[in-house]
Amino acid sequence: MQAPSLKDAVLRASSVMLVLARELAGGKHLYLGERRESSERLVLPELEPLSSTWRWLVSRPHPWRRQLWVKGRKLLASQVWTEMRANQLTVEQAAEELDLPCEAVEEILRYCEANAALIALEAAEERRRLQDAGVPLAPAA
Repeated sequence: MQAPSLKDAVLRASSVMLVLARELAGGKHLYLGERRESSERLVLPELEPLSSTWRWLVSRPHPWRRQLWVKGRKLLASQVWTEMRANQLTVEQAAEELDLPCEAVEEILRYCEANAALIALEAAEERRRLQDAGVPLAPAA
């Protein structure tokens, strides 16, 4: 559990415990091991491994974000993915608009599709933080 400080590590660990307690209270059974056909995977961003198998994506230290960023840019992978979905862009159009190689956009799509649950959790967390800060938001889609 990567955290910039001991305080952040304790907060993240507490957050994980609260999620697990909520799942158990909801009647779910938790176990560690091989995935069975009838099982459902619970995604906990704090426990997700960071991968180094990406050519165009990198991890960056952040207090709560775990998703990857586009290498050499201040751009989250999910921002590219969201832009493409919202504007119905092809890989080629997104590559041209964002000045990225098509190969990078294709990798971003693979990453985001494989990590959709993590990205959704981070979007919900960002929304919660903005609401807590008093920022008026449109209803969630």
